[in-house]
Amino acid sequence: MYQEKFVVGKSEIDINGEIKISRLMLHAQDVASEHARRLKIDRDVLMKDNNIWVVVRTDIKINRLPKLKEKYFLSTHPGETKGFMFPRFFQVYDKHKNLLVSISSTWVIVNFDTRKIALHPLKDMTLPFENDPSDLELPSKINDEASNIVLERLTKESELDVNLHINNTFYYDYVLDVHDESFYKENRVSRLTLNYEKEIIHPSKIVIFSNKSNPEVIVGKVNDNISFASKVEYTKR
Repeated sequence: MYQEKFVVGKSEIDINGEIKISRLMLHAQDVASEHARRLKIDRDVLMKDNNIWVVVRTDIKINRLPKLKEKYFLSTHPGETKGFMFPRFFQVYDKHKNLLVSISSTWVIVNFDTRKIALHPLKDMTLPFENDPSDLELPSKINDEASNIVLERLTKESELDVNLHINNTFYYDYVLDVHDESFYKENRVSRLTLNYEKEIIHPSKIVIFSNKSNPEVIVGKVNDNISFASKVEYTKR
């Protein structure tokens, strides 16, 4: 298990004074990267064989989000490898050790050029794994459909990362931007599952669909191909 401490800054909060989910997931990504470096399985090591880590699915269960100036602790650990899938879990605690957020995720290792799953990328290495009672179940496949166009947006150069695609944390903004501030004044996200179906490159136009329900299925398409699918549960504030 690896853990880092954070304090919520002004640039990270939403209209309710809580950390934005995309910013929390950015911190989770950074913590996972540092833990991978310590385990000697980080991007620099994988790139020696022209491979990279790619997230496939995430699931987030939110009891509450950290607020402005609040100190919180973000811990992470790998789960047991399942074939070519590498689970990773995260927990967010406040200073009193109350569990605020649980996150589960699945990752694969792909070839940087072909974007195909790499065969035996870690060779004979066996990854250490842990089980924690607060681990969220692994994310499920989202098969529900959404047919109502609710938003169209263009990617930005600033959303690209070192893997030359839109960084996975921006997808949370894509999903949550389907509602306005009045909606979020009355409702909060309590669960958010995200499936990354196809990477988004820049420049692209993303057409976003919703089933306009709760739980809400939100699907993003580029050139009529599904790039991501999400299921969001809301509760009243």
